[in-house]
Amino acid sequence: MSALLRRPRAAILVAVMGILLAGAAPAEDLGVRGETWAIAEPDLLAALEARLQELERSGALAAIEDEARERVRARIEAPEPVAGIVPATQHRSRLVDPSVVLDRDIRLPDGNLLAAAGTRLNPLAHVPLSRDLLFIDGRRDAEVSWALGHASPAKIVLLAGRPLDLSRRHGQPFYFDQGGRLAHRFGLAATPVVIAQDGLHLRLTEVPLRDRGERP
Repeated sequence: MSALLRRPRAAILVAVMGILLAGAAPAEDLGVRGETWAIAEPDLLAALEARLQELERSGALAAIEDEARERVRARIEAPEPVAGIVPATQHRSRLVDPSVVLDRDIRLPDGNLLAAAGTRLNPLAHVPLSRDLLFIDGRRDAEVSWALGHASPAKIVLLAGRPLDLSRRHGQPFYFDQGGRLAHRFGLAATPVVIAQDGLHLRLTEVPLRDRGERP
């Protein structure tokens, strides 16, 4: 047996067997030694509730709620500008194909297949663009004036600026490209830009503008 115990695996096996055999032996009452306490687990929900009540009594909870509301209001009033956008410096125009390739089947409510995954769809072939899209930096008065004076019906979309303030001042809606999703989709890098339908494509045109008092 001594030769076997020199092998690590055998030693581990003997140790495990010893533990199992010891667990099977009758329990022996060794009595009570020293002072004892009951094992108690604090109720997490009760602790949180108590903390919440404490904050409410002290007025700190109201202050936290007010601060949260102010942060939300600030984000709505002055959203984070879309990164990487600069004023246009030259007149440029290009066409964009708005077609998308479906990544899954599109089915009607009754289950019938409308379009299979992999199908290439151009939304302009089914629903025309009802109005131009004007992307501007709302912090530049020249761009705001340009958008307000646009000849055809248009939707004004900010990539920077305060949309609610502009809406109140000019009495018409100003939208904001939250997270820059549209700017990324159309590859926008400068403002102002007008997007208009051109057949089954979208034409993107950058229009350079000078701020008031700026030299040509």
